[in-house]
Amino acid sequence: MATNAGPEYFQAKEKYEQAKTAHEKLLYLQEMHKFAPKHKASEKLLAELTWKIAQLRKEMEKEREQSKKSTGHSINIKKDGDGQIAILGFPNTGKSYLLKMLTNAEVEVAPYPFTTMQPEVGAMEYKGAKVQLVEVPAIVEGSSEGKSNGTQLLGLARNADALIITYTSDEEKNSVINELKKSGIIVGREKPRITIKQAESKGITIGGKQHMKMSEKELETALKGFGIHSASILLEEETTMEKILEVLDTNLDYKNCLFLKCPFTVKEPELRTQIFGLLNKILVYTKKPGGKPDFDSPMVMKKGTLVGDVPQHLHKDMAKNMKYARIWGSTKFEGQRVSKDYELKDGDVIEIS
Repeated sequence: MATNAGPEYFQAKEKYEQAKTAHEKLLYLQEMHKFAPKHKASEKLLAELTWKIAQLRKEMEKEREQSKKSTGHSINIKKDGDGQIAILGFPNTGKSYLLKMLTNAEVEVAPYPFTTMQPEVGAMEYKGAKVQLVEVPAIVEGSSEGKSNGTQLLGLARNADALIITYTSDEEKNSVINELKKSGIIVGREKPRITIKQAESKGITIGGKQHMKMSEKELETALKGFGIHSASILLEEETTMEKILEVLDTNLDYKNCLFLKCPFTVKEPELRTQIFGLLNKILVYTKKPGGKPDFDSPMVMKKGTLVGDVPQHLHKDMAKNMKYARIWGSTKFEGQRVSKDYELKDGDVIEIS
């Protein structure tokens, strides 16, 4: 029994004992860990809870892999353009309307539920770039457990580069987020800045111990639960046991996500900008010496791209022969000469000499 545990702990314990699904058990185990007392006398309890959570996560991961193999078929949309974004939501939340507005795709827009029975695809134009939008048939409560072909539909979300969730109420929004989470897809935040590398040498080394919100014993217990007995760990943010277990779960996938409440109030030009921004990419334009920029055919590149990386996207010989580059846009003055390690910004024009 937990020493000095409050009523929240025992309520979670009771729900855990009554839980029927692995998802429910994991939820209440995590609540038990959250509300368990944190002191010397409770270290054994915390270690036991941590071990159970680790083992349950491993079992769930195996079940997900087996489910993928046993479904018999999958729905897959081949990626096209400069990025793929999936549109998700409950029935009648504006998914088809949004796709038609942004891509002119020929889809049926109707006031009754489940209008879209198969994924619909369209190409959104954005300043010369093309973003592939995929409307996923309606998500429902239980999609993550296979209801209404949900496993295959959520697979489309996992395959996409980013997501849009349409909703009419906070309850709908949270339900979609929850179904995604149960499928191992995390939205609205980045992966914790925690690095765990298995090491050949015996023992566990920890960098950034000041960020730990647990005992080293509890951390070691979690690692052993995943079969890790030797590791090098780097903590770069406040680290709870929940975050450690999250990082250890290799099945998790983190997605940038735009939440749109129906009816939509964002103007179309701003909406296109927000959607393109989900891809973490920039548009860079080229010009020849003495010529004009080619604004019709931008290079779509990852944020953080350096000037020295650009020639490789144009021509191999150009990379070898590049002497310097000039930039119009993000530099202090137009046409400024920059080094190869200059980081390009969205909308920059580059001239290579």
